[in-house]
Amino acid sequence: MRPWQWYDGGVKPERVMTIYDISVPINNRMVSWPGDPGVRVERVLELAQGDPATVSHLSMGSHTGTHVDAFSHFKREGKPLDAMDLSIYVGEAVVVEIADPKRITARELSGFDWTGVERVLFKTRNSSREWYNEPFDESFVHISPDGADFLIEKGIRLVGIDYLSVEGYHADGAPCHHRLMDHGIYIVEGLYLKNIQPGRYELICLPLKVEDGDGAPARVVLRDLRKGTR
Repeated sequence: MRPWQWYDGGVKPERVMTIYDISVPINNRMVSWPGDPGVRVERVLELAQGDPATVSHLSMGSHTGTHVDAFSHFKREGKPLDAMDLSIYVGEAVVVEIADPKRITARELSGFDWTGVERVLFKTRNSSREWYNEPFDESFVHISPDGADFLIEKGIRLVGIDYLSVEGYHADGAPCHHRLMDHGIYIVEGLYLKNIQPGRYELICLPLKVEDGDGAPARVVLRDLRKGTR
């Protein structure tokens, strides 16, 4: 996924806005969480066949690909998607690389500087491949309950990860989700961070506005905040 470079026409400025798309493409080959609806993208009208326009039918679960979890996903009285605060989905975020472990634990997290961090996106070995077009991997890297507790203690407002869940596949009772949601922490899942260097960025995450939704696919991008960009 290549970065986009953008400027306002005319004379090219010294500094260019670099935008990285960290969303996965939605297609008929992509993986879904076991038991969730699969993805179907089907053309119902086609210009090449003489129709007046090209139109597709989309069918997928609310937690397809790159997506957000509303609090109502796991909390009976939790906020639905259309009541979530969009301002938390937009703002400075830190990409933290967790290179080897199978779980993101408090011990792993204690080695990083969390000063001023409100939003964190975890880059793990999940991003070493195009996981979204491969069979479901039960051993994906996820956040452990004590890792969730660490993030709560640090005052994190949003957590993102590069697979379909922050929770391990074999977790009993979704403890990580409950811990994070109980403390008002927003969750973004299904990111693709293979080509993203660790560091600080501006996060822009815009989920579909589904009324009373438990979650929705999102287009998620990072704007580079490092020297030489704007």
